[in-house]
Amino acid sequence: MRRLIFTCVLTVSTTAACWLLTATTWTLWESPSHATPLADVPASAESDSMLDLPLDLPSSEPAPAKGTPGQERTLFEEIPSVYGAAKYDQKVNEAPAAVIIITAEQIRKYGYRNFAQILDSVPGLFTSNDRNYGSLGIRGFNRPGDYTTRVLLLIDNHRLNDAIFDQGGSGTEMPIDVDLIDRVEIIKGPGSSLYGTNAFFGVMNVITKRGRDLKGAEVSGEASSFNTYRSRLSYGNKFSNGVEMLLSGSFSDSEGHRELSYPAFHPSNNGIAKDADRDNLNYYTGKLSYSDFTLTGGYQWRKKNVPTAAFGTVFNDNRQPTPSMNGLVSRSRVISTNSSNQLDVKARVYYDRYYYRGHFPLRLCEAPALRHLPSTRTVATEADWWGVNSPITKRLFDRHKVTLGSAQYRDQFRKLDPKQRRHRTPPATYLDDRHSSDQALSPPICRTNGRSPTTSS
Repeated sequence: MRRLIFTCVLTVSTTAACWLLTATTWTLWESPSHATPLADVPASAESDSMLDLPLDLPSSEPAPAKGTPGQERTLFEEIPSVYGAAKYDQKVNEAPAAVIIITAEQIRKYGYRNFAQILDSVPGLFTSNDRNYGSLGIRGFNRPGDYTTRVLLLIDNHRLNDAIFDQGGSGTEMPIDVDLIDRVEIIKGPGSSLYGTNAFFGVMNVITKRGRDLKGAEVSGEASSFNTYRSRLSYGNKFSNGVEMLLSGSFSDSEGHRELSYPAFHPSNNGIAKDADRDNLNYYTGKLSYSDFTLTGGYQWRKKNVPTAAFGTVFNDNRQPTPSMNGLVSRSRVISTNSSNQLDVKARVYYDRYYYRGHFPLRLCEAPALRHLPSTRTVATEADWWGVNSPITKRLFDRHKVTLGSAQYRDQFRKLDPKQRRHRTPPATYLDDRHSSDQALSPPICRTNGRSPTTSS
């Protein structure tokens, strides 16, 4: 898929009375594929910096001789740090895991515009999308309908998998603008001893930018194919009194594909779904820190139309939007002692909320007794939860550390389970093993091909 992208960024400096407008460019961008041809990688890329490419691709040219300036620069470059591998900062070469770090510079250089494109650039990871939500697979494991429950997603070391579906978003449902990502820590392999069952296949830790990284205000706008428009307004700075803040708001609107072909629905409009792929979303992010205290907040609202006639709904009916909302507030404090036996304690208090609502258009039977039933079924689910976690790290001897990551408390004080669905129709039994499925499901609907009425699950 090729997209034509126009981007304009305006940066306002608060340290000098000046305005800087960056060069406006037209870029022809091609979405990254899982297998990048080696011919597309310059021969000198590896010699310039081994940490510059998200993929460790071999060069087609002979390696430079030892002692060359390019290799000396690589040898003495600073080794990046990672937090998610053991719940404390350490060098990548010391982490007891396979770690890949994607930096903000790489995101800008390769033109990644959503979280899924970042993950697709990593060997062994792949994403898929059902025109509603994205899912992440690792080493071939990507069970349909799994909602990426076997991978833990973190933002600034805070768990993002929701309390309803245990889902970690990998598409546009990821509640952070990619322009605010400082780096992405990708830790492959089981990490359940530190994080729980979600970290069975790996941990994805997204570290966001700080106020000092912006040093002023930024305004950006973007236009691309499928009538896609994005805009962002951000401000960040670190003041002389030690207070550091970052505020950002983003808006995105995309009409998606005007027409999508589904041969299985050929009797209906020749299998063509029109104007049913729209994706709207808003991001709001804030971060305030002083000394060892940090307060972080985030909110995302997303509305996605589903063109696939999921769950037996009417095909080519764009009345099937699925609005969803993610919100989080997190407060953390770092307490450390600089003694020979160093003890690091990090305490975090958080509150999260998740909301989902689906509108499902149905074709009801023409029987007089059923005409009073509505033609749209609404399913809503939501949850609120809060918790406290406090990982403790103790240094033993010179090169040994002990980490206790299970000191946490979580209270899910409000939850509307998907099984307790709220419909506009009267409540009904959805599953009862003592009766046949025809008696357990309600209400009856008509199939779109004109055959006899049947029930829908």
